[in-house]
Amino acid sequence: MKYLLFLSFLLLITCNDKNSNELTEKSSDSIKITKEENPYMTNYENKERKKKLLDDAIIKGDTLAYQESFKDFSVSGHLQEFLYYSLKMAKNHNYSDAYFDTYYILNLLNNQNGFISEKDKNESLFYLLKSYEMGNSNAKYKINDLFIKKNKKIPNSSIIN
Repeated sequence: MKYLLFLSFLLLITCNDKNSNELTEKSSDSIKITKEENPYMTNYENKERKKKLLDDAIIKGDTLAYQESFKDFSVSGHLQEFLYYSLKMAKNHNYSDAYFDTYYILNLLNNQNGFISEKDKNESLFYLLKSYEMGNSNAKYKINDLFIKKNKKIPNSSIIN
């Protein structure tokens, strides 16, 4: 549930104007946020930090480094660039959060770009089911919405891939 709240917050942040040099109005009471006030943008632009975190995540399987990287990419508005790393982390280290993140990013990109084919749906569903089968709480919540509430049978990921 915390993950979904974070993703909701992330969606609000990424919907703001991506021009980081201008002030962005955050709410009706005129709270202004600049690039300097967004540590995730600063973290994202720090190439040494980004490389170290991603190397630790992908090469060593460091889940905390992965989560930090995910936050940096997503809150700075670069989530689509993180897809490669979520796929690598999922496949190389069988990490349930990375499977769920891959599902989330694919759906987000497909919805934004309108590229929703049956093959795209199946691919993203595969990653959701893999995460669900590994016991990921966010995947359980999403599976509940997609299948259980609609009295549909939950497929096995091996059938889809």
